Amino acid sequence: MNPGGSAFDSGGSARLLVDTNLLVLLVVGSVNRNRIEQFKRTRQYTGADYELLLRVIGRFDGHLYTVAHVLAEVSNLTDLTGSELPRARQFLKETIQVLAEPEMPSARAAQSRTYADLGLVDAAIASVADEHKCRVLTDDLDLYLALGRVGIHVLNFTHLRKHAWEDR
Repeated sequence: MNPGGSAFDSGGSARLLVDTNLLVLLVVGSVNRNRIEQFKRTRQYTGADYELLLRVIGRFDGHLYTVAHVLAEVSNLTDLTGSELPRARQFLKETIQVLAEPEMPSARAAQSRTYADLGLVDAAIASVADEHKCRVLTDDLDLYLALGRVGIHVLNFTHLRKHAWEDR
């Protein structure tokens, strides 16, 4: 977890792995910021949350990681309509090009200590974060708590939102 210090401190060349819901926010906000509060998968967020996400990601200087499991979910969950769908797919395609995506076979992810409680995608996140010393940015409380218990540095986006709101 992130005891003390700035919630945004990237520690120089730290690596960041962003979870599924926040990558969906990134895609939807990049396609049409006005859709964030209307789209079924992002309506819990605001335009300010999208801007905060951009700032947090920007602090990691391109040291961004993901796993194929997350990208598959993001692709499925960004099912926008009309002309927004191809734009979302194009943005995701361009984003994939700049993300480090270490190999994480499902059989190996299922061996993670977090698999039984959280399932395959979160186990893959935990495994890659542990193996590649990535921080994880999530708004999933169960994932946040589980990663903290196994010693993976994790940032809770809900906490960051609260701090950003208090700083206004």
